[in-house]
Amino acid sequence: MLSVYDFDYQHGARFLGSRNRAIVLMLLDTGMRVSEIANVKLEDIDSERGWVRVMGKGAKERVVRIGATAQRTLWRYLAHRLDNGRGELWLTEEGTPFQSDGAHIMIKRLKQRAEVTSKGNCHRFRHTFALNFLRADRNPFNLQYLLGHSDLRMVRHYTATLGMEDAPQSPREGKPRRISLISSRRAIRKVHLTEQLPQATNPLRVEQVSRFV
Repeated sequence: MLSVYDFDYQHGARFLGSRNRAIVLMLLDTGMRVSEIANVKLEDIDSERGWVRVMGKGAKERVVRIGATAQRTLWRYLAHRLDNGRGELWLTEEGTPFQSDGAHIMIKRLKQRAEVTSKGNCHRFRHTFALNFLRADRNPFNLQYLLGHSDLRMVRHYTATLGMEDAPQSPREGKPRRISLISSRRAIRKVHLTEQLPQATNPLRVEQVSRFV
């Protein structure tokens, strides 16, 4: 799917190609809601270390991390972004803020151009991030923080989905091994802006975009 935006970039649409590619990679790397990514400001980005400050539901702030590929794509977008004094990270070609409705339309058109016929919208990126994070980290409390959930109810949904999809079978019981939701002081510690997030917060690879369904 990303090849669509690479084609745009190589054929003159450098601003749109770099912006749209950066948005898709950031959605995959962070699991942000579309409304959250649309509201990211320039001052929220630490492009050197790959940190993004997110203002979530209920004005709850958290810090997420993007990978090296998304960082490079973000740098390329910033090089083509219009410097018009706006504080929003994402802009349209006219220099106005890029809204969440625009992101939904962007993904719908991307699927059409990439000839992806299966169901799925922007939220599917968040779902994919959650499952891949649990495969890599297996700590539901870390996932709760990164997704900005106030409790574990939605995280339990992801752990159950993961169990049904690809949890390994126990040789004695013949049943999927479930991820433990037992709390611990270490598991629920908060991650602050000055701390380096664990590498597992970015378990996705670029090639997994093609698995978007």
